[in-house]
Amino acid sequence: MKRDMDNLNLRDAFRPMPEETRDALMSAARSVKEDEPVKKAAFRTVLIAACVIVATMAVAMAAGQIFGWNDFFKKDYGADIPKTAQEIMATCEPVSWQEGDVAFTVRERYSDSRLAMISVEARLADGVKGILAADDFTEAIGAYGENSAAVAKQLGVDPSMTWVEAAKELNLPLYSVRATLEIPSELWGSEAYEDPMFNDDGSLTYFSLQPLNGQISGEEIKARVYLRTKLVNLEDVEDDTNVTKEYVDLPIHTEKAIATAEYIVPEGTKVLDAFQIDSIHAELLPSGLHFTTNLTALEGATQDMALDKLMVKIVKENGDDYPTGITLSSGFSNLDTWPQIPYTQMISVDQIPETIHLVFPDGSGNDTMLVLQLKK
Repeated sequence: MKRDMDNLNLRDAFRPMPEETRDALMSAARSVKEDEPVKKAAFRTVLIAACVIVATMAVAMAAGQIFGWNDFFKKDYGADIPKTAQEIMATCEPVSWQEGDVAFTVRERYSDSRLAMISVEARLADGVKGILAADDFTEAIGAYGENSAAVAKQLGVDPSMTWVEAAKELNLPLYSVRATLEIPSELWGSEAYEDPMFNDDGSLTYFSLQPLNGQISGEEIKARVYLRTKLVNLEDVEDDTNVTKEYVDLPIHTEKAIATAEYIVPEGTKVLDAFQIDSIHAELLPSGLHFTTNLTALEGATQDMALDKLMVKIVKENGDDYPTGITLSSGFSNLDTWPQIPYTQMISVDQIPETIHLVFPDGSGNDTMLVLQLKK
């Protein structure tokens, strides 16, 4: 189970996942080509459900920036992708496919032992006119903040109109698209995320990130991309007659760890009088620094107590937070190993700190802080 970082307030950003959906997510067989992948949580705080983006060949739009991962994280989270990972993604050769009337191009791809991510540009194929949307095209165009409100302005329609209403008024076809990264289930770490953004030229970029469990072996991940295009029936939006979808292979090279380290934890160190810290491991990857705090639940501790009260924050010497890691969350990947429990988190830095300051909030303001040194 994943728990989000307080400073991001992601706990309020995502809708609770029903138990049956979580079970389906963990048991779904992704090898069946005809099955549509389980819908993943949206990234963006202001877009609790997947946001809807629009592009049109019928309205003149100035050419401009095509957004990438670093733009996405800076704009919405104030997070940076470390320079090393940016350089790796910048060297990727674009890979393109056409699905129905939409052309898809993978612009960025990256993987290491802890995460895999792609960005996919989607645009209407040459000569095709229409409105290009992501998933929730039945919502008001302006319902999801500045990005979609700007699109309404470019289309010349009222932002209170739905995408379907706008398509009818403009007498244009409406296309809905999705492009997500699919990773073998044995590598999943926790819940995956996806979200689109509107580009300056009217296309959209679809972002998809899957946290991994660190069990990578070999030089690459045998990943796939799920592509879906729907020509929306404006009179019956549930009609899926005009849907094309497929999985396409996209192997992604696996980046190796730059460095690993252990911190010195005094024997018998406890937090909340219920959990003992056994070890703290740091793994520096091009994507950032991943910490694993290994704890043991003491007699009387319960899993509910761990989920409700146990949180680990890594801060600088002056108490400031480190830049947010691009997984955007921290917590327990699972509690299957109880009473041994690993707590994982990520920060966006390019070197392992010699000293770390760990804060364990107790909810009453009497937080516990530990200052730990690297093992030499």
